[in-house]
Order: sequence, then C-alpha cells, then structure tokens
Amino acid sequence: MDINIIDEMIMPIITAACLCIGFVMKKWMPTDDKWIPTVLLVVGAISGLILFGADYEGIVKGMVSGLAAVGLHQTFKQHIKADDKPEADLTDYLSEFGVIEDYAIDEEDPADLSAFDEEEAE
Repeated sequence: MDINIIDEMIMPIITAACLCIGFVMKKWMPTDDKWIPTVLLVVGAISGLILFGADYEGIVKGMVSGLAAVGLHQTFKQHIKADDKPEADLTDYLSEFGVIEDYAIDEEDPADLSAFDEEEAE
C-alpha cells in the first residue's frame, strides 16, 4: 500500500478547523473526552461534503482530516508532556518497587544508603 495516499487525503483547512473545535470541546464543554474523536470525524465528514460536494472521496477526505486533528493534538500533548517530565531521583525508584517502606532513609540526604549497607552486613 502506498502511504502517499494519506498525504493526498488530509485537507489542512479541515484539520485546522477540527483542531479548534476539539480544543473548545476539551476546555469549555462538559463532554467526556472519548466523544471528541467521534465528533471531529462527523464534523470532518460534513466539512468534506460541503467543500468537495456529495461524493465519496470528499466525505472520506473530511473524515481523515478530522481524525488527523485528533492525532495532531495527541502528538503535541505527548511531546509537551515528555519535556515537562521531572528528573527521577532515588526515592522515586525505591518507592516504585516497595523498598522505601522497608528501609529507613535519611530525610535530609535521600542519597544516603547506609540502611542498605547495614542490612547487607548482617
């Protein structure tokens, strides 16, 4: 299958409009987030119908463009989330594996692992 067909199917004007509609739905409408892709699919199909007339290709182009807006939003969201991720420290790893409850770690210096050394020495 040739992937260039996807590039031909996405209409930037419909994608931009659906991205704006999805943003408004997410921020100011009391809807569940699971409905946003469905609404953008329908809005994209209607937009394709209006822009390209009543043919199958126009409706599909609109639907693909509406769903592309959802993918574009998720890509930006994941990219921004990856940049905001704080550096993990030792206590994060220890608490993740349940070790932090078993050993006393110095509150002033969490990197002090003397409790581990004493346990291994015994």
